[in-house]
Amino acid sequence: MKTISARTKLYCIFGNPVKHSLSPLMQNAAFEAAEVDAAYMAFLPKSIAEAIAAMRCLPIYGASITIPYKTEVMNFLDAIDPLARDIGAVNTVHNNGGRIIGYNTDGYGAIEALMRAGVDPSGKRILVLGNGGSARAIAFSLLEKKSHITVAGRNPEKFLSLVNDLREKDASTGAMHISALDDAFMEKIDIVINTTSVGMEPDIASLPLDVRLILPHHTVFDIVYRPHRTALLQAAEKKGARMVFGIEMLLHQGARQFEIWTGMPAPFDAMKKALTSSIHE
Repeated sequence: MKTISARTKLYCIFGNPVKHSLSPLMQNAAFEAAEVDAAYMAFLPKSIAEAIAAMRCLPIYGASITIPYKTEVMNFLDAIDPLARDIGAVNTVHNNGGRIIGYNTDGYGAIEALMRAGVDPSGKRILVLGNGGSARAIAFSLLEKKSHITVAGRNPEKFLSLVNDLREKDASTGAMHISALDDAFMEKIDIVINTTSVGMEPDIASLPLDVRLILPHHTVFDIVYRPHRTALLQAAEKKGARMVFGIEMLLHQGARQFEIWTGMPAPFDAMKKALTSSIHE
């Protein structure tokens, strides 16, 4: 057990639900490996406004922000990183001498996961499945890489809202109903990214798109990390496509949080070991 002293700095995650979070496991392993006198805990606040006020008073030096607070938290910050403002969501806050600054590391984590798998998304044609907060973060971050994005979903009202926001940055952003995806379109796609919860425990047999649409030249990235090897990734493997696992995005977005908070390089190996020990196939 780590020794907690009067000098130990406090970091945390604010969310609801939050008991399932792997962030405490990952970040405490990072602090220990980097020999940083800090501890990371999970909190379920009554309101995000009160949680940010607590950061100022205690102080809490940094926090991860998760569902349902990623958008609402923006109302209570002193500054917001430009990319996070474009995304419309914050998943990381840093208490910098009393100024609470917001960032979004989800898109960074996704791009790093691709790059570490040997896939540079720059200029690639990418199909993003879903239209929630993760889809927004990933799609806006990919536009920074000059990727060509098509968003596919089942609810036109929702996915067109995201597409219209993306088109303010890149007018060529595409939109498709998932049922309209076909072989001819998929031939032109380089990378498929599932940002939905389809295939997550306990519904591990479900797929976010028809298996026949996965082609050998695709890179298939599923941000779901429980189970580690999702039904989508299993289908991709059978087709001979390259796989990118959701745990990699979780790792790299968390590593970026650590770097924002501490100004130190993240201890990737220790963080990854902590995560992989808790995730099964």
